[in-house]
Amino acid sequence: MKREKRADIAKKVENTLDIPVGVLSRAARMEVSGNRQVLIEGCRGIVRYDEDQIEVRTADGTVRFTGREMCMTSLNPACAVITGRLLSVEFL
Repeated sequence: MKREKRADIAKKVENTLDIPVGVLSRAARMEVSGNRQVLIEGCRGIVRYDEDQIEVRTADGTVRFTGREMCMTSLNPACAVITGRLLSVEFL
């Protein structure tokens, strides 16, 4: 079975069983704490990193975080943590 078909099946099962997106599929999950911190599960790499913007690659595409005093305080195979004064999140 192709990888795309498995991903489609996983998404359908998640929707049918009403479980959170990303539990079975490889979709990225983000947990935002106010405008100060973002925890990203499923981060596949850094595209851009500076004080005003951080872009990370996920299975579904690139996510851009814009703000002030942006900093990636943690990056490991399981998750990444971005802190700072978050102003916007864009899905590219």
